[in-house]
Amino acid sequence: MNNVTFLPWVDPHEATPHEPVPPAGTVDALVVSDGMDLPDIDSSDLDSSDMASPDIETALLRALTRRDLSEREVRTWLSARDVPENDVEEWVERMHRLGYVDDLRMATHLVDKLVARGGKGRGVIIQKLTERGIDRATASEAVSHLDDDSQQQQAIELAVARASRMGTLTDEAARRRLHGFLARRGFSSTVIREAVHHALRNPG
Repeated sequence: MNNVTFLPWVDPHEATPHEPVPPAGTVDALVVSDGMDLPDIDSSDLDSSDMASPDIETALLRALTRRDLSEREVRTWLSARDVPENDVEEWVERMHRLGYVDDLRMATHLVDKLVARGGKGRGVIIQKLTERGIDRATASEAVSHLDDDSQQQQAIELAVARASRMGTLTDEAARRRLHGFLARRGFSSTVIREAVHHALRNPG
C-alpha cells in the first residue's frame, strides 16, 4: 500500500479504504488578485481530467485539495456532474466530516486575505463571503474579530495613503473622493468620516 499524506485537518483514522485521500495538495483556498475579486466556482475552474473522471469521489477530492470550496460550491460541483440530488447532501456531509469542507475555516481564511491584501471593510467582506456561498451567520462569525478600533485604524491608513496622491485637489473634492474610496471597500459611514477627517488634517 502506498504511503498517503493527509491534509493537516484530516483525521487519518476517519479516512477509510472506502474514502481515499489524494496525495497532499495545497488547500490554500485561493490566490487572490490585487483587486480581491472572489468569483463563484464553476466547472471552468477545474481541470479537464476532473470533468472526464468516472470516479466522482476521486475527482471531488482532487478539486478540494487544489482550493477550498464552500458547501454550496460543492453542491454546484456535484450537480454539474449529474450526481442525483438525494446523494448530493451525503457527499457534502462526508467531505465535511473528513475535514475537506468547512465553511467557517474557509471564511476565516478569506477574511484574512481580504483584510491583509485588499484593505476591505466588514461590509464588503461579508458580501464577498456570501457570494462564495457562505451563509451570513458564518460570515458574521468570521469577521467578528474585526472590531471598530481595527477597522478605524485600517481606514485611516488607507485614507492617508490615498490623500497623499491627490495633489492639488480642494478639500471638498478630496473629501468626496476619499469617502467614495472607503465606501467601496465596505467601511461604515462613522469609520469613513473619522478616517477622512484624519487624512485631510494629517496628509501623508
